[in-house]
Amino acid sequence: MRPIDPGHGLAAVVRTQLAGVRGPARSKAGAASRAPAGQRSPGTVSAATAQRIAAIAPDDPDRPRKAVRIYLESELAREFGAGLLNDPEFPTLLDAVQQRMHEDAQTASAVEALGRVLLAGKLTPA
Repeated sequence: MRPIDPGHGLAAVVRTQLAGVRGPARSKAGAASRAPAGQRSPGTVSAATAQRIAAIAPDDPDRPRKAVRIYLESELAREFGAGLLNDPEFPTLLDAVQQRMHEDAQTASAVEALGRVLLAGKLTPA
């Protein structure tokens, strides 16, 4: 039997929540403004994302969570359209996504590793 991919389940939850937040008309507009798939190579982040992560205070104890949140914001905006960032419900959606990610042990471990990678600067700006 094939193992369940926690990322796939999370993506489905995000899509469902975004559909409720954005509505049908806004979803179509967001899809039209979305960046083409594969535009960036693996292991890269946008320059703006890299700058925002680098700006997190080095002594901030919440630094890994904040780095992951910035990364999530940028990836969701890239996937579903930058207009999503202006939606007043978007921070609530991000809170829910991060909470779900931490509820699953395997996903939480991956998120912690992602935070370390982001803060170590191992992803290069595109």
